[in-house]
Amino acid sequence: MRAARQAGAALLGLLLGFPAPAASRSDLESQLKTVAAVGFRGRHSVSARELSAVLKTRSPSFWPWAERRPLRTDFLNADCAAVEAVYHQHGFLDAAVRDSLLPVRDPGRVRVLFLIQEGSRSRIFDVEFEGVQAVPREALRRAIYARPRRPFNPAYLVADTAIIARLEGEHGHLPRVVGAARRDERDSLGVHVVYRVDEGPAYRVGAVHIVNPEALRLSEKLVQRELLLKPGSIYRQSRMQESEERLYETGLFSEAQITPQPDSTNRLMEFLVRVRGRKPRWLDAGVGSGTQERLRFEGEWGHRNLGKHGLQGLLGARLALDKDARFLLSRGEVSVLEPWLLGTRNRAQVTIYVEKRRDFRIDTLEIEKRARGVAFQVQRGFGRLAYVRLTQDNTWVVDQKPRFLNLDLSPAIRDSLLQGFLPSYSTHRLQLSGLRDRRDNPLSTTRGNLQVVSADLAGGPFKGSTSFTKFQVSSSWFMPLSRPGWVLAARGRGGLVKPFGMRKDFIPLAGVDREVARVPTEDLFRLGGVNSIRGYAENEIASAGGLALLNANLELRVPVVGLFGLEVFVDAGNVWARPEFIRPGDFTPRLGRAELAAGDVRYVFGAGGRLNLAFAPVRLDVAWGAEAGHRAGSLQFAVGPTF
Repeated sequence: MRAARQAGAALLGLLLGFPAPAASRSDLESQLKTVAAVGFRGRHSVSARELSAVLKTRSPSFWPWAERRPLRTDFLNADCAAVEAVYHQHGFLDAAVRDSLLPVRDPGRVRVLFLIQEGSRSRIFDVEFEGVQAVPREALRRAIYARPRRPFNPAYLVADTAIIARLEGEHGHLPRVVGAARRDERDSLGVHVVYRVDEGPAYRVGAVHIVNPEALRLSEKLVQRELLLKPGSIYRQSRMQESEERLYETGLFSEAQITPQPDSTNRLMEFLVRVRGRKPRWLDAGVGSGTQERLRFEGEWGHRNLGKHGLQGLLGARLALDKDARFLLSRGEVSVLEPWLLGTRNRAQVTIYVEKRRDFRIDTLEIEKRARGVAFQVQRGFGRLAYVRLTQDNTWVVDQKPRFLNLDLSPAIRDSLLQGFLPSYSTHRLQLSGLRDRRDNPLSTTRGNLQVVSADLAGGPFKGSTSFTKFQVSSSWFMPLSRPGWVLAARGRGGLVKPFGMRKDFIPLAGVDREVARVPTEDLFRLGGVNSIRGYAENEIASAGGLALLNANLELRVPVVGLFGLEVFVDAGNVWARPEFIRPGDFTPRLGRAELAAGDVRYVFGAGGRLNLAFAPVRLDVAWGAEAGHRAGSLQFAVGPTF
């Protein structure tokens, strides 16, 4: 009867527009209920997004096939405590939270409402340090989280003690730091924060002992040169951590651990360095997909410690096919890498290669090339996230064969088209490039960014058959959204080629821009394909190549269930024969036009499925565009992320 009265009251309330009465917890717990919605009442100073992030009781998924979320009392209790903790972090030390359960139309579901009493916000009145001698107090004040007039967060006491200990550790100390807070006697919303520091003695670096010698069939010198712990210098904790990172970066060790051992009597910090060597040889193979190389097979054999001097050797091979499973590239190379060039921590590499490729194809012409070359490279790393690289590359194309397609040409016409065409040529270039990679995962990125820039000078003082400058820049950004697993990804890139010097033609075809023909086909820009502008075939946009490129991509990645996800994207870009041909009107979308002009930017939108496998995501995209032939939708398959 009681349940009937409550159901009648709820129905009457819905009919008359009044809110239904809240059900008691005992009534709802007596039956298996699921969560219909989760909300907050009394929330003013903290965002609902931040509060929702700590809840175990979740609103149902918007996917119709998703399972309903059960109502659990232990989750509700934990959620109230978690929401209170969030308010404490914002300075609301007296905040109180309780839950309320409201029935909805479906008798098997319930709405969860968290009732919040925020109270008043407490702020930091002042911050003091006791026992600090080695570190300037102003440096501590700038580094810590607790600062006057900021809302008081109890977590500051934990985080700041770690920061103070780290700064003291940079001056040779192993301090004991304790943080405390108390309310002001006159103003209960004012909080006094004090950090008490027992610095202890200042340590200097003592002896460094390398243990596990059976792993050092390499050479103890290969370990010593990576260490930043010089006997007699002031002990710094950051130097110890950086030394461990450098040992891993060599690739010689599967395990590297540095343990400090303080000697308080002599005020020396000795170290035990434990390492475990990796197998010197490796064999690797892989498969991938790219814009030009639709299917790519790679294999390599390498040695990590040639001659027991830390030199690294590599034998590699690559085979690539286009979208029609026809030959595109075969390449073999041998490389030797010296991680310490002339006693400095700069990586130097020499690579000798031979290759055969088909890198240019339009409706009426195809060019195949056989080439050999040698490249010299020096790289300077800046931690694990960035490097600057200088490369001097020399390529000799020994056989360049043009083949005219779908054309019945007389020998005289063919000879006239090939007049001035070089059957062999050489390109000598110097390239300066830089990269900064802050992505959390290169294959399945959820946050971070990637910046790449390069500048080439070919010919000129380096001689060769061609002379040009080439500049490229690319910037990619990945931002997680409020919904778990949702990622918004964006990329912008541009490129510019400028030929100079004596004129030589590398494309034997009338109708191709004269400036474009002055640059070897492998250095021209082209767009289209699964990694640039989807819906277009590989290199379909400016198939004859161009000297200026602009491309932008925006993509929303959404998880669905398990490894399966969706992506919604917009791609835009174009390649122009010359940079001076770019006009502001080229960027206006030409919706409904049957055929776009050569200078019009191509806009494409679409969606696709993603299967996020361990080695790389597998994608199947459908794209629509404004241009004729790209309206009805184009289906494309790819392995690996778009960018």
